[in-house]
Amino acid sequence: MKFGLFYIVPWHEDTTQERALNEALEQIELADQLGIDEVWLGEHRFSRHGLLSGIWSFLGAVAGRTKNIRIGTAVIVLPLHNPILVAEEVAMLDIISGGRFNLGIGAGYQRQEFEGVGVDIDESRERFHEAVDVMIKAWTEEKLTYHGKFTNVDDLWVLPKPIQKPYPPLFQAVSTSPASVEFAASRQIQVIAGGPTDIMGQAPQVIQLWREKMEEHGYEHAHLDPPMSKSIYVAPTMEEAETDPIGLEDFSSRILRSIGSNGAPIGMPMDKDGNIAKGYEHWANRQNDRDRRDDLGHAGLPPLRGTPEVVIERLKQVQEAGINHVFGSFGFAGLPHEKVMRSIELFATQVMPHFQEAPTTAGR
Repeated sequence: MKFGLFYIVPWHEDTTQERALNEALEQIELADQLGIDEVWLGEHRFSRHGLLSGIWSFLGAVAGRTKNIRIGTAVIVLPLHNPILVAEEVAMLDIISGGRFNLGIGAGYQRQEFEGVGVDIDESRERFHEAVDVMIKAWTEEKLTYHGKFTNVDDLWVLPKPIQKPYPPLFQAVSTSPASVEFAASRQIQVIAGGPTDIMGQAPQVIQLWREKMEEHGYEHAHLDPPMSKSIYVAPTMEEAETDPIGLEDFSSRILRSIGSNGAPIGMPMDKDGNIAKGYEHWANRQNDRDRRDDLGHAGLPPLRGTPEVVIERLKQVQEAGINHVFGSFGFAGLPHEKVMRSIELFATQVMPHFQEAPTTAGR
């Protein structure tokens, strides 16, 4: 199995922005030293939900402070960016990290983020699909010529080019929408499962659907293990594993259900009148799904929370469901830094050895 950390760096009321960001960097350094495979960083802005609005700078800091861990995004909200600039940033990060970069992308879902940077959320799907094609051409062709709805350039020399050929591994965050899985497979992009798919117990089915779609497009996939995000917390005793998160585990859902600057819930693609953005119709019950995530009895694979022995047994259940690639937060917003560091160390030293295989090279 492969294992990774996940950070959006939420800003809990009990800490400062600076402390949250610096502690995240220390935790990532520890994971690198302990041999954890990957770290995944998620872009958010305009709320306490996540501080990684300046994600490219943070990624550069991670690249400079680590040696072996693969560095990924989960995700860059692609419609909020010029895809040519993203292609440049990705190539630069791939070079300065020595070819350790994975690019995870998504269409986004927080209307407040779109409105804050002046992008129409109703265009998110069109922007996302076009941006993927623009980036691939920018990386693989000497000069970029592209005429689309949002990008129009001729004979543009996009530099530098990435080390990994033809380009860094691509990953796409998907929910339960068949259309998003179909698009990922059509571009040979691995899916990132988790979140709603885990809550509803559908992550294994989504990954299986992706494999079927890859087959339909004639692409090899047996050597790939798409990742799944899942909360992880390891403690010396079950009492600590169960009591440490009390009052902290619903932070994300609490922030996402709160009202943002546009008068609508931060974590939904709706306006203040309750209108759902185009292409997001399946999000109507998403907040209810998040509330289920905070309930230990929710549907899906078991929470990876407990002593090393308990987490090992629960990971075996995850593996039996066909998932061999897991990443997650190793604590909770507001949990003391020392306990997050302890969780990472216990996982790396007492859980990971039970699932380690010969190292493999990331690919598409």
